[in-house]
Amino acid sequence: MGAYHELVARVQACRACPRMDGRRRILGDANGPVRARAILVGTAPGRHGAERTGIPFSGDRSGEALDVLLARAGLTRADVFVTNAVLCNPQDVQGRNAEPTAAELRRCRQHLRDTLAMVDAPLVVALGRTAFAALCALTPPDAAPHNVRGTIPPWQQALGMATPWQGRLLAAAYHPGPRVWMQPLRRAALVAQWDAIFQLGGELTVKVQVRS
Repeated sequence: MGAYHELVARVQACRACPRMDGRRRILGDANGPVRARAILVGTAPGRHGAERTGIPFSGDRSGEALDVLLARAGLTRADVFVTNAVLCNPQDVQGRNAEPTAAELRRCRQHLRDTLAMVDAPLVVALGRTAFAALCALTPPDAAPHNVRGTIPPWQQALGMATPWQGRLLAAAYHPGPRVWMQPLRRAALVAQWDAIFQLGGELTVKVQVRS
């Protein structure tokens, strides 16, 4: 068993969050290749999406929007690795999708850290503020970037490990959920961010590689 599949086994055995009892742990071969063009990090699996399908960003409107964005950049699911800051679907007492709590994000942090260290990709894209905060939580406080929607700032010695991160870039964009995708102005802003990140029709506002 390879290192990635050992991580998948640990994730599948995780029972750290009481609210996630009985939910799928969304990490496995369906997330994408371990050598990818980019790593996309969302918030958490959706109730009608990954919780049902077992595939992140699939089977719901967020997944449909992401597929449109990938096609815009000339990418397919086979080109990217898709994961989330929290690997199980958090729900409120009415069974609706809910934001992960700070404790749930903290408990899942090591899974995210290990995933990023094992997946070989030059670019990490945070989809939404929760994912961006989760990624910044893996960096030293003085290295965490701020206010980078649609740009790629330095990500200095992320995770405190130089080797897996040399030359890797971090970008941030809105989450492609219905509250953004179904609102014309927000959708246009997301598309503009995506174009900047993947250099479609223009240069990035900032493009700085991680310093070793």
